[in-house]
Amino acid sequence: MLRFCLQTSCFQSKLLFQHNLHKQITKIKCIGVCQNKVFRQFSTDSKEEEQLEHIYAGPLTPQIKAVKIFSLTSSVAGLMAQPIIVKQAATIGSTSLLVIMCSMVGFFTFITPLLLHFVTKKYVTDIHYDPSTGTYKATTINFFLAEKELEFKSEDVTVPDIPGMFTTMHAKGKPLFIEARHFSNPLYYAKIMGYDKPMDFKLGEMEDEERK
Repeated sequence: MLRFCLQTSCFQSKLLFQHNLHKQITKIKCIGVCQNKVFRQFSTDSKEEEQLEHIYAGPLTPQIKAVKIFSLTSSVAGLMAQPIIVKQAATIGSTSLLVIMCSMVGFFTFITPLLLHFVTKKYVTDIHYDPSTGTYKATTINFFLAEKELEFKSEDVTVPDIPGMFTTMHAKGKPLFIEARHFSNPLYYAKIMGYDKPMDFKLGEMEDEERK
């Protein structure tokens, strides 16, 4: 009887040990698979970042960010102070003074940030280049100081005959402003603008024939 009890307890202990061992092996496998996925994802992102070359940096980026921060801060302060200004102007009882003060506050609160954004939204702060795909990634700043990225290739770029205000080129229809002297290599600028392509000297003759 004692031998039977000992065999039974040993068998149960063996089953319990095998069950726990199986659970531990399963956990280790799951952890290993997750670690491999994370490592592969991290290595893929690292490889993509290493492939990109930083070929352009806008020199006015810190100044533009500082001005936009000041403008947005002034707008928020103007919105908060507008009820107080209107209340104080209403106590005076002058309608013309009330209109003038509201116009001034509204101009500095709404119009100035919009005008500033209209001018600076075309300014390219950085350009990265992927030599494996021939893709450029241009970075601009939106109204709320968040970075926007635009991917394009050299064939997506059009250079206007008469450049607009703060416009050097159009990439996928979006106007952008860049400066040639701030590229790490002038060849990048020439390739983006299409200056490396052969010139067609027969355009004028073709236009004359079409008119005839």
